[in-house]
Amino acid sequence: VFCGEAARALAAQGHECRLWVKHACEQPYDCGPQVAVFTGTPLGDALAGNWMPEVVHIHAIWTPWLFKAFLWAKRHHVPVVWSPHGMITPWALSQRRWKKRLALALYQWWGLRGSAMLHVTAPSEVEDVRRLHLPNRLSVVPLGVDLPATLPPRDENAPIRTALFVSRVHPKKGLFDLIDAWAALRPHGWRLLIAGPSWEDHAEQVITRARAAGLSEEQVRYVGPVYGEEKTALYAQANLFILPTYSENFGVVVLEALAQGCPVVTTRETPWQVLEEKRCGWWIEVGAAPLTACLREALALPQAELTTAGARGHTLCREAYAWPAIAAHLAADYATLLRH
Repeated sequence: VFCGEAARALAAQGHECRLWVKHACEQPYDCGPQVAVFTGTPLGDALAGNWMPEVVHIHAIWTPWLFKAFLWAKRHHVPVVWSPHGMITPWALSQRRWKKRLALALYQWWGLRGSAMLHVTAPSEVEDVRRLHLPNRLSVVPLGVDLPATLPPRDENAPIRTALFVSRVHPKKGLFDLIDAWAALRPHGWRLLIAGPSWEDHAEQVITRARAAGLSEEQVRYVGPVYGEEKTALYAQANLFILPTYSENFGVVVLEALAQGCPVVTTRETPWQVLEEKRCGWWIEVGAAPLTACLREALALPQAELTTAGARGHTLCREAYAWPAIAAHLAADYATLLRH
């Protein structure tokens, strides 16, 4: 998502951008009419008309296909910016460990090391980069978000309020902890919605755990993957957003929730300490016990207090995470590379 949104914002500021992707994804890239997108085609198609980029920015790792773009850029002396997007956290590297060690040895470490700049989205990613002994110049630029013209209203007298999880339904997201906390509290007047694509059968496992704990569909429900306007509508109706993750380099869903005026509960495995600083959410330790204690407090608050916290989160997004500001920061970093 970052590459499409960033390209759209850069193009709006007068930069010519093209996007080359291996295949279409479920959530389309929102690039706007000014950005040409080449999907599943040879790299040469993206360079048609003798077009020569000044900078090549590669997003994500572990795909040899992306290494083609790196090798092309090196052959043509075009500086490369590479964004690992959280894929070199200790937790991420521990998954399929030997396969990733082999990939690092064969090509991925050399690609990252050979880049003119590595882009990270939070200070925690700086530690991940240095842990791999990568001394590259770094660009620390967060993800951005589109802001609604006005904040959606929340009914202070609604009989049922909604707690929302939106992300990939994966073991690292801490959903078992969330189910256990919800079962311990059984909050009156609240329901929990879980949205996002499932990794293998993890969504089924989560719902099975909920039902085994005696939580009905009215109390906990999985709604499946959501994108675009459907996802925005879910954020707009939510009274509290919960991401109890075990590993996250940034957590764009936190930003999306805040943009819609929804206060957030997430863990210290995300870089969202600002939730406490700006009083728009809770930043807690990982695990069912800390989550239960936090939710006991958060779910007991009057809606007026949650609305006020959400409004502070929206202000934070407007001041620090609007896409035009993110694009301007990226453009400045690209310009720095071209001067050296």
